[in-house]
Order: sequence, then structure tokens, then C-alpha cells
Amino acid sequence: MEKKILVGMSGGVDSAATALLLKRDGYDVYGLYLHLSGPENSLAQQQACELAQKLHIPFITLDGRDIFTQRVLSLVVSEYARGLTPNPCILCNPAVKFRLLFKVAEEKNIPLVATGHYARILSNNDDFVLARGRDIKKDQSYMLYRLPMEWLRSIRFPLGNMTKAEVREIASSKLPLWVVKKEESQDVCFAPQGLMLFLRKYIREETSLPGSIVDGDGHVLGKHQGLWRYTIGQRKGLGLSGGPWFVVGKNLAHNILYVSNTREHHPGFIQCVHPVISPLLKLGEIYMAQHRYRTTPFPVKVVSIGEDSLRVQVVSESPMVAPGQSLVLYNRDVVCGGGIIISSEEVFPCLT
Repeated sequence: MEKKILVGMSGGVDSAATALLLKRDGYDVYGLYLHLSGPENSLAQQQACELAQKLHIPFITLDGRDIFTQRVLSLVVSEYARGLTPNPCILCNPAVKFRLLFKVAEEKNIPLVATGHYARILSNNDDFVLARGRDIKKDQSYMLYRLPMEWLRSIRFPLGNMTKAEVREIASSKLPLWVVKKEESQDVCFAPQGLMLFLRKYIREETSLPGSIVDGDGHVLGKHQGLWRYTIGQRKGLGLSGGPWFVVGKNLAHNILYVSNTREHHPGFIQCVHPVISPLLKLGEIYMAQHRYRTTPFPVKVVSIGEDSLRVQVVSESPMVAPGQSLVLYNRDVVCGGGIIISSEEVFPCLT
């Protein structure tokens, strides 16, 4: 018996292969293009429509620009202005992309939704949990950790057990050559020219004032061009001699950028807000923490779990973590929880 499923289609090979695989598995597939930024009838929208026609599936377009602006763009701009480094995709997935997928699915009486993300959903007794995709280089579980657990029951990730090479091979059997060979975008979807150029249009002038760059001994090494332009852990673009230098902190009140000769620090504790807590997250247990997309996890111990906060202790040396980014906790491949980093206790005198 066919089961209806709504697939988010972007015009790329991953979402097209997702629709193809689900159709092969006997699903009654519908395609949805979410118009979140840019002009009407974009190239991506045209390509998504062409792929849906090629697969002989109904195609729907939804204008989600207003909610995307409210829930993602405005927040990204305000957080950067505060000296934080938010991740737009992590904000978008639960608040916009999957919310709109489920909204359309409900309106069309479609019980399931799917996307081309490289992640897996595993059954854990009566619950469902998010896990890393098989292709570790493509794994996107970090970007999806804020999806509510109750949604996972109705989501399908057909690419979760596949590698990118396998996806392209399958796509080549049914889909046009142009989509099989299509290069993946390295830019944020709403800022094809780069996030910094996008933010420059919206960050207030007073937030862009130059200020001092200071090392751990309090020596002024140079001038920065506005704190919002810099990210904790950043090495390039500082314009300093005698390096390497890494950004380790910001003082918004005094417009100071702090740098150090080493990227590796022992923060001691990392504090997160807006936590996502699964039943798998236990106080006092050790988990592997990932602080950015495609970075090497490091061990932490959970020392506090609350409705509004999550606090972990770093077990060994770790990289610098950036407030605004997400800290996602794993037990092997399974996502157990996480939150938005708000602060860390660095071993760096000038920051205290």
C-alpha cells in the first residue's frame, strides 16, 4: 500500500535522489520547494520543478520568505551585532524548513516528510533519536539537533545510510546529468556572495567601529575593524605580525578583541542556553561534544541540566568555542542533547 510523503526539494542532487529513492520504495511522493530568499522563480526553483517533472511527482511551491526573515535573518543580524556567531541552518531547520514542511503535509493530508540530509533516525524503545549519517564527511546531524523528538517519528532521511558517491551513482540512472554533476554550494543560502557582505548591509555603524586587538599580557597588537567581523578561533584576516594569532574573546563594552598564540585551551566549563535534552542525556555522564559543523568532537561531562540551561565540564584540552554556536552532545553516533553556547570559562587572564 502506497504511503504519501512530502519531500523538500531544493534543485540539488541530494533532494532529487531522496525523491527518487522514496518513489522506488513505493511511496506516493510529492515535492515541495520552499522559497525562503531571493527573487521569484529563481534558478533553484526552476531546477526543482524540472526534477519533479522528470520524476513524475506533483510539485508545490511555498513562499516562506516572511517567516524566514522573522525567524532566521533578523536573529542572525541581531546576534552578530551582539558579538555572537549564530549558525543560520541550525536556526532555520526547526523554526522554518521542517515547520513549513509539516504545515504543508498537514494541509495535504500527507503523513510523512523527507529531506536529503545525511543523518539517520533510530528507534529507541518507543522514542526516536537522531544519529550521525553513515558518510562522516557529509553527516548533518549537528545541523538537525534542535528538531523536536516528536517530529522524528514522521521524518525520513533516505540518504542517511549512503555516501555521497553512492547518491550520485543512483541519481545518474534516472536524473539529468546536470544535477548529478552539480557543485554543492559553499555559501549560506541567503547570502550567495558571502555572509560578511550580507551582514555589512544590516549591522549598525556603531557596531563596526575599529578597536584594539589585545593579547593575553594586555599588549595592544593592532586594530580590529568591528567586533562582529570576528569569530572565536579565527586565525586569518587579523593583520598581525609575530603569529600565528587566534581570536579568543571579545569585550563589547570596551570594543576590544582578544587574541592568543594558541588555539587550544581548556575552558573548564561551557554554559549553554535553550537546551535540547533527550532522555539519553544523563547528569554526570561523559559525552563527545561537537562545537561546530565538521569539527572533531571532544569529551565533556554533563554537570547541570535545567529547563533553560545546560552546563558541561571539559574533560581534556579542547578547541576554543564561540558563543552563539551550538554544542551538540553525542553518545557514539547518537545525538543526546545540546544547546546554544553562551559562555565558557577560558584560561585567559584578560577575559576575567
